[in-house]
Amino acid sequence: MALKSKPAGIFLAVFAGIIVLVIAGFLWVQSDPVRALRIAFTPSDSFAPISDQPLDYSDDANWAALPGMDSYANTTPKGEVSVAVQPDVDVFFVHPTTYLSRDSWNAPLDDENANTGIEKRVLKLQASALNLAGQIYAPRYRQATFGAFFDQEGDGLQALIYAYQDVQSAFDQFIAERNNNRPFILAGHSQGSLHLLPLMQQRVAGTPLVERMVAAYIVGWPVSVEADLGALEGIDACENSLDTQCVVSYQTFGPAGDTSGVDGYFQTTVGLGGLPRVGTKMLCTNPLTWTIDGIAGADANKGAQERVGDDDPLGAPVAGFNGAQCRENGFLYLESEPGEPWQHFKMAGENYHVYDYHMFYANVRENAVARVAAWKAANR
Repeated sequence: MALKSKPAGIFLAVFAGIIVLVIAGFLWVQSDPVRALRIAFTPSDSFAPISDQPLDYSDDANWAALPGMDSYANTTPKGEVSVAVQPDVDVFFVHPTTYLSRDSWNAPLDDENANTGIEKRVLKLQASALNLAGQIYAPRYRQATFGAFFDQEGDGLQALIYAYQDVQSAFDQFIAERNNNRPFILAGHSQGSLHLLPLMQQRVAGTPLVERMVAAYIVGWPVSVEADLGALEGIDACENSLDTQCVVSYQTFGPAGDTSGVDGYFQTTVGLGGLPRVGTKMLCTNPLTWTIDGIAGADANKGAQERVGDDDPLGAPVAGFNGAQCRENGFLYLESEPGEPWQHFKMAGENYHVYDYHMFYANVRENAVARVAAWKAANR
């Protein structure tokens, strides 16, 4: 593994991680659809901060989920009744993109559509997978709009940096005033996982917080073992289901998935430490085995969680939903093409990005609890 280092400037890490992503605009789709998406979702105005004021995360209103708050993060699958079996552990969860508007490069916190996505879809179907492992803390932040990922002029990059500053402020307040020295899990998806990478570098790696980090679930975002994890002092890839102080990462595609869009980003960008990702290993943790580059059949899938209506409760997880394997290119491929309920949000190239948590919901749920138990056993 590369020598672990920590650049001095906060923005160096952010720029190193995402600058080419925004310029390339190839993350989820192929080149022709990118132009259409850029037209449809990219704001026409140049970037300008929607406010010069930082968010006050001592105000509970700036959190989508907190212990004791009535939120969808407390949802449990049909047949389960208990939440926070580990109340002495915290989960800091950063949500993915739910703001699709061209009105602004960053989402206002009162945007109704974005908030509905956060609360009734993301918290209910992603963050809830972790609520047996600990208490959920999910900050609201002025997320970059979806179109930021297709911008070629640099405005999208500025929007992502602006969003990251909120995530960092939320984490700082969480650690200083809410966490009370408890062990914690970091978890996110897509844009949320993107922000967690520099957050780990700037706030966790090489500090005493490493000892309290149970694990980081960096789902739905490519991670280089050498160029990203190599810059995180004290943090490595999780090698099995009980490893702690480590990172899990995977991205889900169908059996004939075309990964060239994401791979193009990976091969042309630099990691957190400034090293090129080209020629390095993309981390693929199989959520059915929790091993790197693992493979398992459908019998190892403890339960997928199908998407439900915004106001409907979760159903019972569907056991044996699908098998999956990590291939040599670092992506997770399903064993078979899933049925109709899983096609609505499928992206180009058989990319099941939206369903990264849904398809392995019960496995994530069980594993988070197991890692917490392993951390406690090692830190008695």
